Amino acid sequence: MSRDQVNNNVSRTKVQKRKITTDDSVASSVGGSGSVSSTKQTLLDQATKIKNTKMNDMRKRKRDLFSRINYTHTLTVVVLPLLSILYLFQMDESIVPENQSTLYFTCIYYNITILAFTSGYHKYFTHNSFKVKFNWLRYYFAIFGSSIGLGSIRWWASLHRAHHHFTDDTERDPYSIKRGVWFAHWGWLLRKPKLMTFYQEFIEQEFPQDQQREPNIIKNEIVLENEESIEFDGGDIDRNNDYYHDNIKDLLIWQEATYFIWFSVTTFVIPVIITMVICQDTIINGILYPGILRMFLAQLSILSTESICHLKNIQVTIPTQPFSDKNSSQNCNNPLISFLTYGQAHQNYHHEFPHDYRSDNALYAYDPTKWFIWTLEKLGQVEELCRTPNNLVIQLRLQQQQLVINRMKSQLNWGTPISKLPKITPKDFKRILNSSMNEDRIYIVIQNIIHDVTPFMDQHPGGVPLLKASHGKDATKAFYGGVYGHSTAAVNLLATMRIGVLDVGNDEEVWRRVVREEGEVVESDSTSQQKQYRSAEAA
Repeated sequence: MSRDQVNNNVSRTKVQKRKITTDDSVASSVGGSGSVSSTKQTLLDQATKIKNTKMNDMRKRKRDLFSRINYTHTLTVVVLPLLSILYLFQMDESIVPENQSTLYFTCIYYNITILAFTSGYHKYFTHNSFKVKFNWLRYYFAIFGSSIGLGSIRWWASLHRAHHHFTDDTERDPYSIKRGVWFAHWGWLLRKPKLMTFYQEFIEQEFPQDQQREPNIIKNEIVLENEESIEFDGGDIDRNNDYYHDNIKDLLIWQEATYFIWFSVTTFVIPVIITMVICQDTIINGILYPGILRMFLAQLSILSTESICHLKNIQVTIPTQPFSDKNSSQNCNNPLISFLTYGQAHQNYHHEFPHDYRSDNALYAYDPTKWFIWTLEKLGQVEELCRTPNNLVIQLRLQQQQLVINRMKSQLNWGTPISKLPKITPKDFKRILNSSMNEDRIYIVIQNIIHDVTPFMDQHPGGVPLLKASHGKDATKAFYGGVYGHSTAAVNLLATMRIGVLDVGNDEEVWRRVVREEGEVVESDSTSQQKQYRSAEAA
């Protein structure tokens, strides 16, 4: 074969390989572009899916927002008061009625309506603090209590009982302060709770509508939206008392069905008629002053007990917890707060003694509700007023003080308890005294307890020589008056220097001290293991 033929064959071979390579690269490039476009499409689909999911969530939240708004209370608590205040500013009207008769009527009507709520809604229907002898008084509570605009008796009283039963539980306390002061004051009214099933069952548990319903229900279990279960106790309620008579049930059902009618009558109709006929004032002033603004002030008084009186951060309220610090309830001792809350500022007392018709057992405490109920009793309209015995109040106050003292005591250095000190025989103690390692230390024995007083010797008022003279000896008599009668502070300081018990075979005095010093701790520990009650009345 010639050289030209060989070269031609080689060139054809190269061309053929080059052609094949070109085809492969084109095919791979076509496949690559296809995979890239497929990846882009996948990413676009995922982005679209995420976007649609977010949009659906936003729509769901909007639907939930509007469905959870309590339009009734939004109207009575926000819209009407806000429109009234805006009208006053827009028309340059006085915040106080200029007509003197209207002012007097507004003040009187304010007390009539808020007493119907605090005495009726709260003390009678919710806590059963007394018994009513005549139906007219129940209807007064039901009708004029509606004028505050906080809902029907059955709804409000049930949620207030839930507040007492589940205080500070962020899920089951309807106005838990842990969700913020604004929520505890207004938020719970404006927005329906998530656990609607739970509260509906709780309301039915406390105030059953069905006359044939089994009354002795002790426990309910409600399945929530998150598929968790919450249980609540029905409590030991006497269903045969005045509160659960059939006419009371009928009254609650009737008042709940006609609530809006009586709210309108007591908030608009009655104030307007009296303002026009008796006070000789205008219709608009009758709607504003004894109507809406009076309702708004009463709401502030009542709602402040669940917000301000459960908040420790506002120090101007002078908050204390003399009966229990297991929840957020406070006794607000500022007279201004008592006036603002219409005498209901002692919530710590109320949470421990909820059935008491008084907000505090102090004789001169500002409490218009107590005075009103007491007057009704003297007039023969009510009976069996619930008063917590003073002995029980004092007991709980002392128990709480002891808990605080024990808590503070546990944070102090009281020295090693005698029962935990090692026993040292006289022979071993003598060996310690003669040890070269301890030649610069001073050990003294007081009531068979060995103390290392070296850290204190330079501060000893009697001087170092006096301590050295007692080194290794029993200085009991010298310590307790033989040389100087030491103060209680000196005795406490000495207790921090204990290192051991001198085992001389007579432990009677030592164990007396153990019982005297450590008995309170043992007693408190055993008490803490006993059943804890939610209130002293439950105990």
